[in-house]
Amino acid sequence: MSTFVRVLASVFGAKWFFPISFLMALFVAIPLISKLDERHMAKGDAPHSLFNVVWQPGTAGAPFGYSKLGELEQEKAKAPARSYLMAQPSGRIEGGRRDAITYTVQSSGAAEQLIEVVYSNDTYKMRSRYRATPAGVTPVFSKLDEPGQMIKALLAALGFSLLIYLAGTSLRKRAARAKADHASAQT
Repeated sequence: MSTFVRVLASVFGAKWFFPISFLMALFVAIPLISKLDERHMAKGDAPHSLFNVVWQPGTAGAPFGYSKLGELEQEKAKAPARSYLMAQPSGRIEGGRRDAITYTVQSSGAAEQLIEVVYSNDTYKMRSRYRATPAGVTPVFSKLDEPGQMIKALLAALGFSLLIYLAGTSLRKRAARAKADHASAQT
């Protein structure tokens, strides 16, 4: 067995390496799991159910209003004068207990805007991107960051670290046997 493989087996099979590999795997797994949950409507994905849309004029003195995409049709009947084109390039509304909704107009044309909305609270963060016209919206992209993704990342990191540790201990045992066999063959 080569020296490189023996060193690799010693490192991967060491008890101290397990927490290091776990933390490194977790560092990679969290953004990877989040990336895998992105939805692109151009690829045929359905938007998340928490997809948010902003509109004007706002209600109760707010600079703008917001709704979930699935509730737009019901709300449009109640407020037909609503426009989905935003006059300001960005805006923010703070709610209670860390609730916040912000929007940014990413590009603007004569009758269309690309708008990104971020809704965040104590539990999750929802990023929604859509094309807006005065009369409606077309979803483009959505991304949800929520606690369930952390659980998935923890499990993936634990599995990866355990796999590396078991492979390292197995290689270390094989290296020890090969060394013992080599020593007995020389005597």
